[in-house]
Amino acid sequence: MSEEMKELLKRLAAMEEEMRAMRQDLISLKSGEKRVEQPDRHEPEEPETMEPEELSAPEPENVPESPSEPDFLRGKSALSEEPSSEDEQAVMESEEQREETGEARTPSLSEMMASIGLGGPKESGEEPPEPKQKEEERELPEEAGQPGMAEPDGTPDDQRSMQPPGSYGWLRQPGEEKRVQPGKKDTPPPAPKPVFKEQKPFDFEQQFAVWLPRVFMVILLLGVLWGLKVSFDMGWITEGVRVALGYIGSILLGYLGYRSIRSARRGFGLTLWGGTIVLGILTTFAANQLYGYLPLVPAFLIGIAYIATGIYASVRTKSETLTVFSAIAGFLLPFLLEGEGASGLMFCAYVLILFLSLFYVSIRSRHRVTFYALFLLFNVTLFLYLVLDGIRGGHENLIAATALIQHLALLFFYLKGSIPRFIFTEVLLYVNFVFGIMWIQLFDEPTLQAAYGVLAVLYAALAVYASMLKDPPLQDILSTLAVAATAAFILSFRMDEPAMKLMLLFVVGAAGIWAGLRSGAMRTLAVSGGLYALGALSTVSFGWFQEIFSAEHAVWLMFIGTLALVYAAFYQYRPAWIKTSQVDAALIAGQIVVLIYLFRLSGVLLRDVDLPIGPEWHLRIGLIGLLAFGSFFLQRSAHGRYVAEAGVIEFLVLGAVLMFMPMTGWRGGGYWLSFVVSLLFAAGMTYLFVKVIRGQLASKFRMGVPVIAFLLQFYYFFLLNKLLFSGVREFGWQQESVLFVHTFLLFLFAFVSITAGRKMGWKAVRNAGFIILVVSFLKLFIIDLASVSVVIRAILFTAVGAAGLIYSRTLQKEDGE
Repeated sequence: MSEEMKELLKRLAAMEEEMRAMRQDLISLKSGEKRVEQPDRHEPEEPETMEPEELSAPEPENVPESPSEPDFLRGKSALSEEPSSEDEQAVMESEEQREETGEARTPSLSEMMASIGLGGPKESGEEPPEPKQKEEERELPEEAGQPGMAEPDGTPDDQRSMQPPGSYGWLRQPGEEKRVQPGKKDTPPPAPKPVFKEQKPFDFEQQFAVWLPRVFMVILLLGVLWGLKVSFDMGWITEGVRVALGYIGSILLGYLGYRSIRSARRGFGLTLWGGTIVLGILTTFAANQLYGYLPLVPAFLIGIAYIATGIYASVRTKSETLTVFSAIAGFLLPFLLEGEGASGLMFCAYVLILFLSLFYVSIRSRHRVTFYALFLLFNVTLFLYLVLDGIRGGHENLIAATALIQHLALLFFYLKGSIPRFIFTEVLLYVNFVFGIMWIQLFDEPTLQAAYGVLAVLYAALAVYASMLKDPPLQDILSTLAVAATAAFILSFRMDEPAMKLMLLFVVGAAGIWAGLRSGAMRTLAVSGGLYALGALSTVSFGWFQEIFSAEHAVWLMFIGTLALVYAAFYQYRPAWIKTSQVDAALIAGQIVVLIYLFRLSGVLLRDVDLPIGPEWHLRIGLIGLLAFGSFFLQRSAHGRYVAEAGVIEFLVLGAVLMFMPMTGWRGGGYWLSFVVSLLFAAGMTYLFVKVIRGQLASKFRMGVPVIAFLLQFYYFFLLNKLLFSGVREFGWQQESVLFVHTFLLFLFAFVSITAGRKMGWKAVRNAGFIILVVSFLKLFIIDLASVSVVIRAILFTAVGAAGLIYSRTLQKEDGE
């Protein structure tokens, strides 16, 4: 069953209930008259002076005036009388008599509807009527309105509709309706209206009808122009007539557009108004440029009048398309007119006034597209004027000042709240800032630095003001722009020493990072961090210094000092999204910076010392290796875990690099210095290896102990050969002595490797020892036997044989055989 039918049934059931209530009211009135004639014997007797008029029936105003009047809106006095027991007994006897005689009882309205299938008491939300309703009649007077209440007109549904939304009715409490009519079901509340309008499907015909007049308007204009050209070529229309026809045509199009809009053809009328602006400006251009009828000032004023008319029409019709169209025509107008009196000041004043006027219209009408179009058109217009006038045509300061005024105006209205945030978004605020920075570049140098300085101070002051207002998002944005403006101010100076700019960038970046962390301004933190990273990258890549007392060295000192402050700020004001362990891991970057600085500083200090290149590099690498090795002892500190692990890796990498460095120069010298540094590195690696075996390093190093032992074995083998042959080259040993010592050392290294591998269970080390032993035997019998004298041969074989027997006996003793 439809919703309309259900509503109809509910209303019919309500009418039935009202008729039943009226019937009971009539019975009550009749019983009241009888009680007046026959007073109750239990009531106290009235004084004899009582007049009979005072015992009359209820006043007529309490009698229902219409059958549709609801009983719960009448006064209490009309329902305060109870029906007598005699009347009720009479009604009940009549009902019983009908049932006995079989006489048909008059059916109720709900029963008649149920008999024809249109619903019944169940569908109407009410219970079937009962013959006795004493309890209901007793509750009605208590829950009805107060005596003397005005009786509202209309049906109960109308009365419910008059109640204020969100309330329970006039003077009614929650749940009271259920007490009045316990058998009636609660009607479900109406479905809430959607917050957003339902999006209509794309209607091609409607869009076609909107755009078709615009296309035909363009075609019409082209046809008129070509027709006029033919007329001009044939000499039918003079120049003065052409100008007059142009203005008459524009006025006619405007009138037709007005009539169309009044006739509910809005799209067609707006198209005609757009044609009015185009035709009027083109006619003015022809009168000024082609025919010379109009000087510059009158032509310019006529063009402004057309543009003002378009803006006025767009405001009255609330058409954003017409506003954008007028804006395009307005910014194009200065390029169409020429003549005496034209100047850069006039151009800039016109463009600025036009922008502010259209800006006011866009904000008032909340036109987002218009605002973006204005912002783009303003900057493009200034750029085109600058190109046409020449990059250095003499109006650079004027153009920059105009752009700066526009920049400050937008910033002022944004902070004042005149521009809605959904129109002037945060991204557009950054774009406006970037355009302002670019336009300031046109100023001459003294004014250039002053403009950047004023902009930096302004944004810093606004950031402080936003902090006082307790507006963190705005403070974050303004602080970011203040840092960027300060960086632009620093870079605008032409200094002989670029190091000064780097030092200032480090100071600004570190201060911005500290302020961003302290106030929780993530944008400021990001921009300041990027600025600081740019300075750090420049310093590490190009910041070589040759003197201790130099600006480049001061940059490095500033870099390391500000880096320490940045780390301290992160520990003190650590954001919630950064863990302490992540800050500890970031200390590795500072550790690497310090190592690079010490390497360069050692080069400057050793520059005046007469050392060959090999020992010099050994000494410089030894110094930073010593610092890396010392970092290992920071593993038990609060924040030194990652630095200690990085120090171990750095020390190993430096040791690997040192193996490929020559121990002496091309002409010799410095062998013992390189020898000592190499032994120190070997001792440090051995110490770290012992810590790995004992489990005193991180688990990542303990996972590959056999592999680390094999790599350390290879390192020892390579270092042994390097020390030997470098010493041979340094001291000029004979060939027989070199072969003797080398063979003996090979056998000794093989014995030690096999013993260590067997004892520690390092299979790779033991196998490598056996391989070295085989190589030693081959060298002994192939190379040494043929290359050394009998004396050296006897000594070599005797020494190797004795050592081998002693070592073999040791192996047999360990096996127990």
